Amino acid sequence: MTIRQTYDPFIRKLSSLLVLVLACTTLSGCIGSRDVEAPEIYLSAAGWQDNQVHLKSATFAEYAKSFTDEVRRFRIPFDPDNADAEVVMASPVELPIAQACNGRANGIAILVHGLSDTAFSLRDVGRVLADACYRSRIILLPGHGTRAGDLLTTRLVDWQQTIHYLIEQAAAETESILLVGFSLGGVLTLDAALKKQDVVDGVIGISPAYHLSSARIARWANLGAPLIRWVDRGVADDSMRYEAMPTRGVAETWSAIKTLQRSLDKYGSVEIPWMLTQSVDDAVIVPADNEALWKKHAQNPESRLIRVVSTQQYPEEARVITLPGSSESDQVIALTHLAIHQSPANPRYGRNGNYRNCGGNMPRAADAVEQCEQSDNVWYGLWSTEPVPGRAMAFSTFNPSFDQLADEIKRFANRIAGSKNQ
Repeated sequence: MTIRQTYDPFIRKLSSLLVLVLACTTLSGCIGSRDVEAPEIYLSAAGWQDNQVHLKSATFAEYAKSFTDEVRRFRIPFDPDNADAEVVMASPVELPIAQACNGRANGIAILVHGLSDTAFSLRDVGRVLADACYRSRIILLPGHGTRAGDLLTTRLVDWQQTIHYLIEQAAAETESILLVGFSLGGVLTLDAALKKQDVVDGVIGISPAYHLSSARIARWANLGAPLIRWVDRGVADDSMRYEAMPTRGVAETWSAIKTLQRSLDKYGSVEIPWMLTQSVDDAVIVPADNEALWKKHAQNPESRLIRVVSTQQYPEEARVITLPGSSESDQVIALTHLAIHQSPANPRYGRNGNYRNCGGNMPRAADAVEQCEQSDNVWYGLWSTEPVPGRAMAFSTFNPSFDQLADEIKRFANRIAGSKNQ
């Protein structure tokens, strides 16, 4: 089994954008990225038109209800027969602390998902922090959970205001706040932590988009957005994620990355404990650049870097932990951007989950997609991973070493709580 350079869905979207921007600057009458595949109603903006109305609630429960009502009103269901369950899965939620905590919380954790995602993606990590006696508040970023068209009118400031509002709300309830972000959420939470180091006590970045592998393309998204509205207008195969992606969504993500870079330049170092965990095989981000950023700015002795590796070898280093990202028994060869934070027991993305990413929306051979969809014996990895000849291959969506990662997250969170209680 070998791992070659991957062709990731997010990179495909950004590569398409570059081609379209170049075409639109040289040709007249450029009208779209390709023939519309998703229904037009899915591609039109309807919800999230006034995000400020949701940020006036006194409690997290009231905020969650307000956001959930927005999702219920404007969501285009993946499965109309399962519409109510989809709303609940996608919407904000607070997970109660474990019974072993005896009713005493160590603090509040605010968890932020990535671009095109929903609150469901961080349920497993939220449960880990609930076991560590943190009240886990998994939020929903405006523009998400409803229809892809709602990202056309969503801006970075909407995401920032939501996170800062929830931090201030939590600060009125607890003395210890932990921020957790996946991908885009990792960028937003680190930036918020830098600006509120007097309030936030720790931050965890999970596969954070501090550096994008396709940065040379993404930086043109702001220029491309007025010329071509959509990078991808495809039909989703996952009820918890958008497949269609407006160019504006990429542009606002790039703006978030640049904002974080300016904050790091301004503050110089991250004084609070900062955990970075990522797969070294992740093709959406640049793991080596993320690691260099962490080593440069993570000043707190309690900060930790967790590398999840498949075949690579690294020397031992202080504050650095290495976990396996492959497993023969689980038939996992490498971890993708979407896998590291999902438990093998996850009911949707796990080993026996009801969703399997076979690449139907990718430029993948039809016979390989069909083999993946119909096989009872699937290997998981990158699209470029070569499994045992003749075996079906799926995009990995769970982490076989999730329990080990969970233990490291708990230790990190407990150290933060312990320092606050001294």
